[in-house]
Amino acid sequence: MSRKAWDAYHPHYTALKLKKCPGFHQFFEDGGVDVADVEIELTGDVSGKKLLDICCAGDATQAFSWENLGAEVVACDISPVAIELAKRNAEKIGSRIEFKVADAQKLAPIADNQFDIVYATYTCWLEDIYQTARAWHRVLKPGGRLLLLTHNPVVSCLQEADGALTVERNYFDNPPEYYNFTGTPIADEYGGWNGNVPIVEFFHSLADVINAIAEAGLCIKKMVETGPQDAEFPLLSQLPKYMAWLAQKEMHGVQIGEKT
Repeated sequence: MSRKAWDAYHPHYTALKLKKCPGFHQFFEDGGVDVADVEIELTGDVSGKKLLDICCAGDATQAFSWENLGAEVVACDISPVAIELAKRNAEKIGSRIEFKVADAQKLAPIADNQFDIVYATYTCWLEDIYQTARAWHRVLKPGGRLLLLTHNPVVSCLQEADGALTVERNYFDNPPEYYNFTGTPIADEYGGWNGNVPIVEFFHSLADVINAIAEAGLCIKKMVETGPQDAEFPLLSQLPKYMAWLAQKEMHGVQIGEKT
């Protein structure tokens, strides 16, 4: 269901992205970087590191950014249409990124122990966060690191209106949410998208995320909470909209942090 929805939407999304950012290709060709400062700070120097972006989309903004920061990037997406669009963007930019169609929950085309860094986002599209974390662990080299950026699940349950916060979702009630997909915010910005195709999202609690990472065998090294200021939502702006995690795969026979 998700694959079909994104296959349908991605040509429109990419066209709107280029409409909003007409200098998109030139920006990355000139070495531009468009990832959050907190992600760069957590990851550190990526020069010469092999990095896997598990959800690149057709614009591949983060993938191109990590390449410009010096990483050797492989980028995946569940949508074949997105991957074809990303390849076209890469050709125009002169990028050497390798693109693969892959379900982020399994990463089936990716061999074991290949990457220094796995860059993971958009957990709302992952039905099984535990299986996904095992896939992250599998493709990381010993000592490799996971950088995960997610929405704060507690704050995602809240809504601000008329100067008050209300709970819109029971945090402990997490069935899949099925709805008709009408695009992302960029579509709304430019008059909407009339695809109206079915899609499903999944809610993962803070405990889900922590336990999935831990049970996969990854050691959490640091967590950062962050969020943009938004004049339209002054109360929500006082809460952390996003969480960024840095975790590490154990070295063979060596505990993380142990001297060798």
